[in-house]
Amino acid sequence: CPSPPHSFPPPEVMTSRNPNALAEAQSSSEMFDVMCPPTAGFDVYKDRPVPTGESKTRGVVHQLKIWHRSVHVWLVDPARSLVAMQKRSVNKDTFPGRWDISAAGHIGSGDESRPTAVRELAEELGVICVEEDLDFLGTVPAEQADLGGCNCFEDVYVLRCDSESIAFAVGEAEVSAVAWMPIGELEEKLAAANDPTVVPRTQTYRDAFFRHLRDEHGCVW
Repeated sequence: CPSPPHSFPPPEVMTSRNPNALAEAQSSSEMFDVMCPPTAGFDVYKDRPVPTGESKTRGVVHQLKIWHRSVHVWLVDPARSLVAMQKRSVNKDTFPGRWDISAAGHIGSGDESRPTAVRELAEELGVICVEEDLDFLGTVPAEQADLGGCNCFEDVYVLRCDSESIAFAVGEAEVSAVAWMPIGELEEKLAAANDPTVVPRTQTYRDAFFRHLRDEHGCVW
């Protein structure tokens, strides 16, 4: 597995009980609603995915590179310009062992985005919040099935927090560690081609995310 980037502080591996944690990294039989591929010029801030009316299992949508939906939640400390990164379990079926978004997960068939985001935070990090705490950035279509990921419409959220007081209880089936990273370093790593330590993000994603941190949350780096 890739080692943490050199500037990371020692990862916080919290083994305290997380009653919301899943017993396994994922299930290939999970059902996801199938989405139409994104249209040309898809607007991150205005456009939303269009369902086909079909649902298929996780195994099928990943194998056949079918478009579906997910949530991304970034824990951000604006005062210190830090973002929480999770290290994905080696048992994950996409990008195992890499540093990634604070918490993320697919939206199950019939489920809604915000409740899924709240649930993923609880399952993966033991962080409890309410839907109103989440700042919605927009939806980014990411075609990454050929890069070791999947083809997904990613609903991106930001949750402001204090890095010195928040406590994590990692869901060990999905997450092996958590660490805080300077936003500027994350931006550099994601901009670098083929950095093996982090999960890649599209140019559209990077532009929207870092602009949002500057403009809406006052982050400076």
